[in-house]
Amino acid sequence: QRSELLLVFCVGIAVIVLVSHLLMKHLVGRLQASDERRVAVFAQMEHNQKLSSIGRLAAGVAHEVNNPLAVINEKAGLGLDLLHMSGDFERKDRLINLLEAIESTVERARGITHRLLGFARRMEANRQELSVPEVLTETMGFLERGAKNRGVNIGTDFAEGLPDIVSDRGQLQQVFLNIMGNALDAVPDGGKVDIACTRTDGGGLLVRVTDNGKGMSPEVIKHIFEPFYSTKKEKGNGLGMFITYGIVRRLGGEITVDSTEGKGTTVSITLPLTPPERPVEA
Repeated sequence: QRSELLLVFCVGIAVIVLVSHLLMKHLVGRLQASDERRVAVFAQMEHNQKLSSIGRLAAGVAHEVNNPLAVINEKAGLGLDLLHMSGDFERKDRLINLLEAIESTVERARGITHRLLGFARRMEANRQELSVPEVLTETMGFLERGAKNRGVNIGTDFAEGLPDIVSDRGQLQQVFLNIMGNALDAVPDGGKVDIACTRTDGGGLLVRVTDNGKGMSPEVIKHIFEPFYSTKKEKGNGLGMFITYGIVRRLGGEITVDSTEGKGTTVSITLPLTPPERPVEA
């Protein structure tokens, strides 16, 4: 009987120790997870503050550049009017072509500053009715030169009759810029990036960005939306897709990544026609 009591006592002690160990391990795990989330939130806040500061700086620069552009455009237009009113003389056509080229270049510069101003407002919560293909095209303008220099072909396939949606133009622009930039970084020189926009069965819009780059392994895809996880070594800070995921979720959308090593990657974003009444938790 004494040996049985001793056995029960030892078993009880072992159970208590095991349960205590499991509880302690569970609590430590929760504390670590909470600490990691806190660090990630602080990092995102710091990054957003930097983006906001850069946005304000970009807006100021764009406004300052627009003023001399307006003067140049006005003077070039006045010169064209004077030339058209004057009689024929040597190299008149040449001068007209030069002034028209100046006007065309000023218009292109205005388009750049317009896109810059739109991108600078990305941190503001300003939901409005907008055209997703128009935002995609506008965002592509930031990347066209780099793609052209590397011989990368950017193809578009926008379905006809797509409805406008209510969303935040600046934040969508930030999302598309990050995803397109990642696609361009992934493809080799002479590669291809395809951007498509169609309707979903649920009535929203589906945006797909597909590249024929190096692709990603299942292990990388598993961590792609985690903060500070980057495959770009010293070039990336690991916050791009993390912030992109948060923005898409807050706008009521969904984002998924499908990739095969050596073949390429497709990033799919589903957007609702109207945003949720309350922001969705990321």
